[in-house]
Amino acid sequence: MPLSNAMPLSAFRIQSIHFDATHVYLQLASGAQVGEFLTRNPRLEKASAKQRAQWVLTDDGLGANWPALSPASATGMVYVLDLLWDARCDHAMQRLHALEWRLDALSAQDQLLVALWRMEADINNGGFMQFLCNWGDPTCQLALQGLRAIGADQTHAALAGMRGLLDRFEDDPAVTELSDLYAAMTPDEQDALEQFEEAYYARPEDLARLGVLHFGPEPDAGPQP
Repeated sequence: MPLSNAMPLSAFRIQSIHFDATHVYLQLASGAQVGEFLTRNPRLEKASAKQRAQWVLTDDGLGANWPALSPASATGMVYVLDLLWDARCDHAMQRLHALEWRLDALSAQDQLLVALWRMEADINNGGFMQFLCNWGDPTCQLALQGLRAIGADQTHAALAGMRGLLDRFEDDPAVTELSDLYAAMTPDEQDALEQFEEAYYARPEDLARLGVLHFGPEPDAGPQP
């Protein structure tokens, strides 16, 4: 079930867009404002003021395209839910930093957010074993809980499949470090891991949408002009 601070998607529809020297800002139907550094969107960063003014909304109003700069996409060059999800996870990471990186000192909600952020960052960069070796099985288990909570069933199935390949090694004396696991797998297990990773990368689920709908946006998360 969504948390009490979640909002309907209509609250996140873009009402207006403006720029300053460093950001593009989206004013939302809820009255909130979210922004993104222009350096993260080189086409917008290099565009003229006239080009920047020629934005059009996506069909659902949650994204904006600049047809003069790039072919239109369904979610847009700038997508509100990506910005809100990034802000939600970034603030959880900031709270973790403030607690000297003690994950168990965070609220249960923030532990899930941190685990999901680490999952996306590491698996997208270097695969499941990078995620597992960097953060350990407790974070993997939290990521599984988080995926289940937000309703990301296909992503959950892929991650659970990867984690399930490791069950037989729990009492293996040859595996003393997490980094030993991949070499200890049979070729068939390594192939299975690759197939689960491909399923993870190919999943059609929008984790940002599911995450924001479940957790809600971070209060006052957007950068101010």
